[in-house]
Amino acid sequence: MEGYLCGLLMPSSSREAYFALRAFNVEIASIKDASKLIGGRSRPSSSSSGGSGPFDMDNELGESQGGDTTLPSRLRMQWWRDAIADVYDNKSNDAASPSSQDPIIRSLTSSRKFNPTLRSLTHAIETHGLTYRFLRRIMEAREEDLSITQYEKRRDVAQYGEDTVSNILYLSLETVG
Repeated sequence: MEGYLCGLLMPSSSREAYFALRAFNVEIASIKDASKLIGGRSRPSSSSSGGSGPFDMDNELGESQGGDTTLPSRLRMQWWRDAIADVYDNKSNDAASPSSQDPIIRSLTSSRKFNPTLRSLTHAIETHGLTYRFLRRIMEAREEDLSITQYEKRRDVAQYGEDTVSNILYLSLETVG
């Protein structure tokens, strides 16, 4: 709520970029929450199987069926890292490049083209010259946070805040000029 109200107070020339940054932050932050939802639903209860079925948590087969819940999250983070890097590298989607003939690459490129958050962020980067280092630090901190359930030290929490929230603030200041 306060992010929206602060955005309304931004100069009109910076408002669109500010909201693009906020949307990007929400997208990146929600990756961890989505992995928790997937993890919560992917493991069946072992108490109903009597302890010796395929869904027994001690059974090797049952464990492999649960899978790594961070893999989809890491893939989403990689998609964002690649997409932001492409924006800064000014890569065009050449049909002549050999990798673009691969249907998976074409699908990923197409998903980048139609993602509204990425399109808004790209416009903000091009219009305001946002610093890549700040976006990269946000993505790195969020990815490291995927495997952390609870921070052990206050210093770690402070560093996470510096790498996420502070960088959003620095980028917001860049939009103003």
